[in-house]
Amino acid sequence: MQEEQYYNEKWSFAVKWIAVILIVVLLLVIFIPSQIWKVEENMESRSRWKMKQLWDAQRMYKKLTGHYNADMKGVLWFVSAVRDSTLADSEYVGQQYINYKGERVKIDVPGYYFSEYDTTFSVSYPAKDTTLSEVYKAIELNLETNEWDTVFLAEDKDRYKYTDSLWEGEILDTTVDTIIENVTKYRNFNLVDSLLFCPLTKEKYDVTVKGENKDTVIIESPLEDSVYKERKYFFFTFKDTSHGSIINGEVSWK
Repeated sequence: MQEEQYYNEKWSFAVKWIAVILIVVLLLVIFIPSQIWKVEENMESRSRWKMKQLWDAQRMYKKLTGHYNADMKGVLWFVSAVRDSTLADSEYVGQQYINYKGERVKIDVPGYYFSEYDTTFSVSYPAKDTTLSEVYKAIELNLETNEWDTVFLAEDKDRYKYTDSLWEGEILDTTVDTIIENVTKYRNFNLVDSLLFCPLTKEKYDVTVKGENKDTVIIESPLEDSVYKERKYFFFTFKDTSHGSIINGEVSWK
């Protein structure tokens, strides 16, 4: 009886440990692939975002010069340099020149180019601007009621009212008020060389300019003709295919 009891206890102990191991394996089978899929989706999203940045740089380069350029690194430097120039000199618009690869290149800089650059490449975020502004307390004749109404005029928005010689109102008092406005701001962003490389393979994107008039830009993932595989946790495989391509702004993905 003692031997039988000992045997049953030993078997019960083994069964419990086998059950625990099976549960752990089941959890790993469920959660590890999902984590791998998330990484795959993240890599795909980052890669496609980079490709869009490269296309926008080509688009702005053409706006400045009138043509595309297969030298993607040069394009990134070029559009960034023009942006810095417009910030440094507000008169740097219209027909201008910039030194590029040892040559003096003629360009056409649109008005508010720096603003277009920021809204295209930078990441926006909501913010609040706090300013001090003079507020004028005044009275003006209401032609409908034929009575004098009290109004408050903001210095920056309503100046035309109290500076217009035809206005028949009268300013009674002036105060300084705090004005808080909801605005959109942009984080500083530079077109750095890391945009040229796929975040997964660390290889450069294939950028070509084709067409009879060199008017077609094709940006392709370095995985266009291959499949990326990487072993994870001995039993699982990270697998990714091409992240797509962009042809003159048209993306291959939905």
